[in-house]
Amino acid sequence: MAGRSLTFATALGRLRLGWTAEGICLLRFTDALDREEAAQAPAWVLEAVRRLMAHLAGSPQNLTRIPVDLSGLTPFQRRVAEALRATAPGQTISYGEVALLAGRPGAARAVGQAVKANPVLILVPCHRVTAADGPGGWSAFGSPEVKARLLALEAPPGR
Repeated sequence: MAGRSLTFATALGRLRLGWTAEGICLLRFTDALDREEAAQAPAWVLEAVRRLMAHLAGSPQNLTRIPVDLSGLTPFQRRVAEALRATAPGQTISYGEVALLAGRPGAARAVGQAVKANPVLILVPCHRVTAADGPGGWSAFGSPEVKARLLALEAPPGR
């Protein structure tokens, strides 16, 4: 990962955020207790952290405006990430539907691998992908409960 990183606490757990000049290139849950390096972060990164913390505390934010740097991904992984970012908050999408949007109908398994490789959780909302037999794909979040909480944060009122 190029650039710098910092770790910060949210309502769902600690997140490690890394950035380059182009955008956020890493956002992962972590158990690490690294010291926060916010003093070295540019203003746009601190704003991204503020918005993420507010979003995860239950105050919905438009996270699509936060720039991401997906340069480390393959072209197919980038198409999967773009399809996920285009999925509306509160909506879920199947692996097969993502495969169609990424230009590879029938490649649901490849989509699963691309989702697993997603370095930028939440900003590339892989929590919105569901398997035919249930929620699926929760390992990056540490538990199915965290994935369920992310989906619940985005659910329309009354649902």
